[in-house]
Amino acid sequence: MCDVLDVSRSGFYKWRNRKPSARARENETLQARALAIAQHEQGIPGYRKLWQALQHEGFCCSQNRVQRLLQAIGYRAGSALKPGHRKADNGLLVLPNLLNRAFNAEKKNQRWVSDITQIKCAEGWIYLAVVLDLYSRKVIGWATSPMNNAELVSSALKQAWQRRKPTGGDLLFHSDQGCQFRSESVMKWLHQRGITISMSRRGNCWDNACMESFFAQMKKEWIKHQGLMNRAAMHEQVRWYIERYYNRIRRHGALNGLSPMQFELQATH
Repeated sequence: MCDVLDVSRSGFYKWRNRKPSARARENETLQARALAIAQHEQGIPGYRKLWQALQHEGFCCSQNRVQRLLQAIGYRAGSALKPGHRKADNGLLVLPNLLNRAFNAEKKNQRWVSDITQIKCAEGWIYLAVVLDLYSRKVIGWATSPMNNAELVSSALKQAWQRRKPTGGDLLFHSDQGCQFRSESVMKWLHQRGITISMSRRGNCWDNACMESFFAQMKKEWIKHQGLMNRAAMHEQVRWYIERYYNRIRRHGALNGLSPMQFELQATH
């Protein structure tokens, strides 16, 4: 590895054995104490209130530093703005609503819909991105992350693509106007595969009603009964609900009482 990267062996081992700097140790202490205060207050305070609490305890730090350290671990206050809050336009491309609430599909890989939701955990929030095939309402791709960004959407899309192996030119992909879906990396990934892109009208959740319904049912049927837990445990709870229950067992009114997997198996016979 040293030869490939043109790095001396002595330099590599010196770097590997180097102890954390004083600044790094201070950041770890600040981060841990801020998180402990937030957990004690049930995740209510934002970074400004936590900064004030740290100041009262004698820590010397700026608001921006506390905000940066909390963002790095995905902490989000209970009073933070919820999804759907209108922010200033960031200039990213917005595409028309081609799906137009046509939530039925005649075959697999004809219409996919996607969205992101957030779930509260002991360390902060965990974000869940889901891709749903409207033909059978089956979850074909999903991903979680402490960060709500384009990589989260890309991970869910790549999983869906790997599982379904669709023909991009026959596929319509619908989402809301979130910056994650309008990001350059996601748009480029979709365009490279010839996928037609559709987006909900601004502030109109009914344009993506199937995804809103899925998240509401998941939280009502399972998540709210699990209590507060860390992100790793919540990830496993989401996995169980999607892979073991929703896709395989949960009966769906739009599928004549069949589960998504039962519906697809029936259609092949």
